[in-house]
Amino acid sequence: MDAARRDVPHPRRAARGPVVAGPASLAGNLPDGPANGLAVIAGELVEHPTRVHVVVALIDTCKVTTRVDSGNQVATVRVRRLEVITDPADAAQLRHLLEREFERRTGQCVLPFDLEQDVRAAFETTGGIADDDDEMP
Repeated sequence: MDAARRDVPHPRRAARGPVVAGPASLAGNLPDGPANGLAVIAGELVEHPTRVHVVVALIDTCKVTTRVDSGNQVATVRVRRLEVITDPADAAQLRHLLEREFERRTGQCVLPFDLEQDVRAAFETTGGIADDDDEMP
């Protein structure tokens, strides 16, 4: 299916009017073969199961479920490609992107404490935190 066709809504969905979307859910499968970059850290995932890791993923929608009681539609996303970020310089850039997108999405300039701790832990394991002057807001 070409890129232009992928973004066109199904005719029956378009005829129903605006879609009220609920939260998305995640399909339980990861891609097979070279599209699954978790193999790079498979041993570390077993040895340090509570450590948070930085990854970049490409996703799409594999199904849409309509909630009968509310009419809300919930997208289930699948991971098409997943890469672990191990380079400290790349991790530092991704940390800043994560912070900027959180601010855009929520309007908040500061991450909630528990989320900030998770992000800090993830980027420390990749060496992504530069120095104390570059702290998260």
